[in-house]
Amino acid sequence: MIKLITFSLITFLLNNFLFAQTAIVGKVSDQYGASIPYASLSFRALHVKKDSLIEKITDEHGNFQLTLTEKETYLVSIRVENVLRTQQKIEINDLKVPLTFIIPKSLLSNLKLDEVTVNKRKPTIQRKIDRLIMNVAQTANASGKSALELFKMAPGVFVNNGQISINGVVGTRILVDGKSINLAGNDLRNYLQTLRSNDIQSIEIIAHPSAEFDAEGSGGIINIVLKKQDKQGLNGYIGNDYAIGLGKYGTYTPYAGLNYRMGKVGLMASYSHSRAKSYEELKQRRDFPNQGLYQQETENTQTNKNDRIRLGATYDFTGKQFLGLSYTGQYSSFLGPSTAHSTIFYPDAAKNIHSQGSFPSESKSNYQNLGLNYVVETDSLHSKFSVVIDYTHNQRNGNSISNSADFDANGNIRSDTLFRLDYPSEAKIFTGDAKYNWITKSGNNLSIGVKATATNIMNTNQYQVFHQAWMPMPALDFQFDYEERIYATYANYTGKWAQIDYQLGLRGEKSNIQGQLLSEQRDKLAQDYFNLFPSIFLKKNLNSQGSNYVSLTYNRRIKRPSYFDLNPYKYYIDNYSVQTGNPFLKPQFTNSLEISGLWKEKYYTALNYSHTRNAISQIIRNQAEEELLTVIKDNVGTQGVWTATLSAPVSLLPCWSSTNTILFTHTRSTSPYFNLKKASFLLQTEQEISFGKGYSINLNAFYTPQMLLGNIVTKAICSVDLGIQKKLIKDQLVAKANISDIFFTNNYRATSYFNNTKIWIMHREQSRVCSISLLYNFRTGTTFKAKRMESSSMEEKGRL
Repeated sequence: MIKLITFSLITFLLNNFLFAQTAIVGKVSDQYGASIPYASLSFRALHVKKDSLIEKITDEHGNFQLTLTEKETYLVSIRVENVLRTQQKIEINDLKVPLTFIIPKSLLSNLKLDEVTVNKRKPTIQRKIDRLIMNVAQTANASGKSALELFKMAPGVFVNNGQISINGVVGTRILVDGKSINLAGNDLRNYLQTLRSNDIQSIEIIAHPSAEFDAEGSGGIINIVLKKQDKQGLNGYIGNDYAIGLGKYGTYTPYAGLNYRMGKVGLMASYSHSRAKSYEELKQRRDFPNQGLYQQETENTQTNKNDRIRLGATYDFTGKQFLGLSYTGQYSSFLGPSTAHSTIFYPDAAKNIHSQGSFPSESKSNYQNLGLNYVVETDSLHSKFSVVIDYTHNQRNGNSISNSADFDANGNIRSDTLFRLDYPSEAKIFTGDAKYNWITKSGNNLSIGVKATATNIMNTNQYQVFHQAWMPMPALDFQFDYEERIYATYANYTGKWAQIDYQLGLRGEKSNIQGQLLSEQRDKLAQDYFNLFPSIFLKKNLNSQGSNYVSLTYNRRIKRPSYFDLNPYKYYIDNYSVQTGNPFLKPQFTNSLEISGLWKEKYYTALNYSHTRNAISQIIRNQAEEELLTVIKDNVGTQGVWTATLSAPVSLLPCWSSTNTILFTHTRSTSPYFNLKKASFLLQTEQEISFGKGYSINLNAFYTPQMLLGNIVTKAICSVDLGIQKKLIKDQLVAKANISDIFFTNNYRATSYFNNTKIWIMHREQSRVCSISLLYNFRTGTTFKAKRMESSSMEEKGRL
């Protein structure tokens, strides 16, 4: 890996001598120093025969940065609101001297900048230097979808059975508005399924996070950006999503929100209720001891009810000082009656055994999060100091029942079992984060920060067996207490050297983990380690406009076991299959290196390699001589993933845009129990057609011939989604309709390999759904017109 990194760095730096360019920063202001945002600048070299026009737009602070191929005299034109205000000649010889353009106040006296309104519609897919952004707010195909379903639409992201990967690497961390939601396992899955598209502005795919982010998440980060209101007065929305699982069950989600902003004070509140019902079918076949063949079918109908409330308040002390408070509460209940039928076939049919049973489970959880955010600008260059404090409390009460019976070949009962498991849990997580972002006069940026996280989790498991009445089974009861303390500090520096944009970061994290298993056999878990996580980002523009560039990225990440996976619970899927936790999981570490390029500001190519040791993966464990099959998370060994990405947006017609991505992968998973390697690809396409008069159509599809996940190899999986949108009443009423997985192909068949045994699996769920959504936006009072445009260098917060 070190040789590969060294070779890539040398290759990248040699490229610098082939493309010598000059970078320069500047600012547009009036004679009193007040910045002029969103001014258009045109630079044209006077002594170059070829077309040398370079155009830039200042940001909200009047700043700009451009790269020049020639050090000579330029004719600069500056326009504000499409009105030519000034034109002058300048001679550029030294990139270290910032450019300053001054427009007299008299020329701006009749120009009302506060009335600038940006109406340009964002494309569905935007590719920034360090991330990919999928805008879903105006996408008809996003209608009625949950956050988990929206992930499946993002290029390079694959979701299978609740497991999320980016570019073929699992272990993806989920953030909401830059903050960790501190959930894992089924709790995280339920959260993402109830977070609907109507609350989401965009989804950011960050495959290689910088040192500013927590090192947690070896598969990168997905940041969900929620919708925000910045209008003065009172405004809000009310709507409803209704989904029909074709041939099965329906889901409805009414929601509403209010926003009030007056002067320095802003208030917001939103509420949603969701009732979702779906089904899941699982079939498996495997060899059984004594020349037997085991076949099993499980059907599970799931009902989820969720109430979500969000409250927020902000206060702007001055234009440079801000305080915010937020509260999120989610109250959920889950009911999952499951039935299973299994048969064990032997060469002698008289020995066949048939088993049937019901395995219902239910749970209720209360998730509450309280956050405080304080930000103050410390100088005129917009350097910032910020403090973020976050507290999360999650309480869950769950139980499951196993009621089963075995019958012989003649239908006579051989044995029966009825027992119950109660598994309440409580989690308390506190985080404190302070950082300072210093912007120098030359435009360079230094971020330094510290963070502390304290986690306490208590899991209790109590078993009861039924003999005329429910009787306790203290021999099987246990309590698992978990404490985690993580202390981190980081430094991240962004600048330019020898015509190369760079970002260098180093993060150090000290982890102290204590676990105690209280049962008849007591045991303790203790892990104490310190790790460094470097990150390197280099970018070289290949032309003056910056539309062509190459970049090199390296980072190191960690994935700690989730709190849910460490809980040594046992949940019976059927008489011969059990799912359990593993309190002795160790963290996995991933090194990732990527070389990428952007051509004509739209064609993207990338080559990436990631290597993971102590890889955490869900495996299906069984031995040839064992009857019981165990589904468990384990450290399975090492995993190496090569990926090559090609992405090309195409405008077929003025009204028809298309984004197409193909991801070639080669994955090798090695452990003492299996050695697997598979090559594959993932093809994704997003088509958008606008018909005018408020009508638009979206089509989204993906196809992969196979996937290697741990010790499981899937067969082909594909899906086609179609959505239509119509805007009414001056765009205040938005009606959307969508059909997901039209051909009912977003299910999978797979084979699991463990030692010398194989398990053949077929999984099907309610993936073909018709959704209808109505959203009405209303407002009263004066409106606050947009003063800023979308920036390509939006500052991001780390995990909270």
